[in-house]
Amino acid sequence: MIKILYILEATSGGTQKHVIDIAKKIDKTEFQLDIIYSTDRNNNFVQESKGIFNSTIGLPIRRSASFTDISNIIKMRKIILENNYDIVHCHSTKAGFVGRLATFVSRHPNVIYSPHGFMFCDNRILMKRFLYLKMEKYLGYVTQRLVAVSGSERDLALEHNIVPNKKIITLYNSIDPSDFDDFTYINRVPEKMKDGSEIILGTVGRLYYQKDPITLIKSFKIINDRFPNTKLVMVGDGPLEQVCIKLIDKLGLKLKIDLTGYQKNSKAFYKIFDIFMLSSHYEGLPYALLEAMSMGIPSVGTNVVGIKDLILNGRTGYLAEEEDYNGLADAVINLLSNPQLLSEFSENAKNITRENFNFNNGIQEYQEFYSSVCLGTT
Repeated sequence: MIKILYILEATSGGTQKHVIDIAKKIDKTEFQLDIIYSTDRNNNFVQESKGIFNSTIGLPIRRSASFTDISNIIKMRKIILENNYDIVHCHSTKAGFVGRLATFVSRHPNVIYSPHGFMFCDNRILMKRFLYLKMEKYLGYVTQRLVAVSGSERDLALEHNIVPNKKIITLYNSIDPSDFDDFTYINRVPEKMKDGSEIILGTVGRLYYQKDPITLIKSFKIINDRFPNTKLVMVGDGPLEQVCIKLIDKLGLKLKIDLTGYQKNSKAFYKIFDIFMLSSHYEGLPYALLEAMSMGIPSVGTNVVGIKDLILNGRTGYLAEEEDYNGLADAVINLLSNPQLLSEFSENAKNITRENFNFNNGIQEYQEFYSSVCLGTT
């Protein structure tokens, strides 16, 4: 039995989904999974993960720097030493910071780190970006393996010398395609263009800096001016919600943009989307886009880490540059002006994601990876 400890601060969104998906499907006759999770973000995490992990341990891990980081590291060290784990796997930046320091002071030899999107991609404050980059490089020395969830995340790690190439493995985020077999995308845009019924553009994601909802709203203004029968549905909540509401009012789009707030089951919304949009500054490999494409929904997104692994420009959708709301709008306008492309992109997206990002293969790859770490063959 291989004993693994997960450390997780991001108890919501794609990172949470990633961790829970693995814990649900991993072979429990060979692997025991415990988790240290943050009590500071998602009050429902215990309920959402009930019966999935061998044990769950809550600590007040905060997303930003805090004095509690020191006490958390001390508590983690105690847990690691008392339970004799074979592997400690830290997920996302903050868990990677406190978790890797805890393994270092406990002299644990097998620490794995999955960034799920590098925080040094945040360009708002240059000094903060510099500190995140330095932190990743220093902690790279105590990291046995870094798991990139996309090819472009791996390339970014190598570009910035986070760890040497021999320490990186790419294990793509993936989904079980059978979860979406009850829906088949039908290109209804041509008939909607004729009868004037609503064309639904949609996105799923938290309303915060990384997802850049501001660029999305600005791009939709241009789209809606050209095609007044378009509507934008934004599924998710977050700290930029009030900023988004003010911008929507300022642009006169109150009746054209629907902010749904947090939705536990976003699948019902995918089913009404004619085109999926994602305007992120950076990603690891976004589950929302992966799910949309697995359902055959044509997509438009920014040309950034994670998204460009999925949207193959001109094959499964279109890419625009980061923060380029004009380019994002032009991509959608091109699709609406040539709606026959939607059927072509839909078929390509469905085939490529189901073949290359299938969780039934992904879970096997994780099991083999964990086993190789313990055997010292990786």
